[in-house]
Amino acid sequence: MASAELGKKLRILIIPFFATSHIGPHTDLAVRLAAARPGTVEPTLAVTPANVSVVRATLQRHGASAATSAIKIATYPFPEVDGLPLGVENLSAAGADGWRIFDAAIDEALTRPAQEALIRELSPDAVFTDVHFFWNSVIAGDLGVPCVAFSVIGTFSNLAMSHLGGEVDCDSGCEEVIVPHFPEEVDVGEDG
Repeated sequence: MASAELGKKLRILIIPFFATSHIGPHTDLAVRLAAARPGTVEPTLAVTPANVSVVRATLQRHGASAATSAIKIATYPFPEVDGLPLGVENLSAAGADGWRIFDAAIDEALTRPAQEALIRELSPDAVFTDVHFFWNSVIAGDLGVPCVAFSVIGTFSNLAMSHLGGEVDCDSGCEEVIVPHFPEEVDVGEDG
């Protein structure tokens, strides 16, 4: 029994948002997890079919290694979206229709069923999900596995957005915003 426990791999399912800017960092995370415990951690990236090439391109940038070869790719179907051609499943491929991908991604009724089916099928030991897919923490909880919501946005930006709390209306022509409740005054303007 002890030898069976030692040989068991930690299967982590990683589910990024439908954008290259999210798939890349989630793939980087998978590589780091696999490299941290070679032969023990088995990351699987769950993406839609048209996004497999984004994962593979990111893995190629890391080069051939035990970590990159340990990473698996699982696919689930992209939801059918009115006005979006078949195979357009990434913000960078959608052009002016990018909003359709974003809307589909955050629509639990459209996106959850396929993700839930995959999570249940793969039965991972842990789930790392993009923050956009909040329902995956509920699914993981139902299965009794931990779930981490992973954000590719930096800590400073997340804190600033949290403190602003949607109070800023830049349609009124604001050029500068003062972020409240920070230790020092932080001005965020058009110049960054």
